[in-house]
Amino acid sequence: MTPADVAENLMPKSATDDYETLLKSLIAALENAKEKEEEEAKKKAEKDQLKTEKDKQALAQEDEKVENGVIH
Repeated sequence: MTPADVAENLMPKSATDDYETLLKSLIAALENAKEKEEEEAKKKAEKDQLKTEKDKQALAQEDEKVENGVIH
C-alpha cells in the first residue's frame, strides 16, 4: 500500500465521516492489502517450486543419458 493509498483512506468522503470510521477503513484496507500480498507470495513460491522440480527432472534425464553412453 502506497502513502497515497493511506492518505486516501484517511480523507473524509463525506461530512459525516469521523476519525474512528476513517481509521477502521484504513485498517481494513491494510489487512486486505496484506492478504493479497501473502496470496501473491504463495503463488510465486508454488510457481518457483514447480520450476525447480522441472529443472531437476530435466537434469536427471540428462544424467541418465550420459550414464547410458548416449549424448544428444
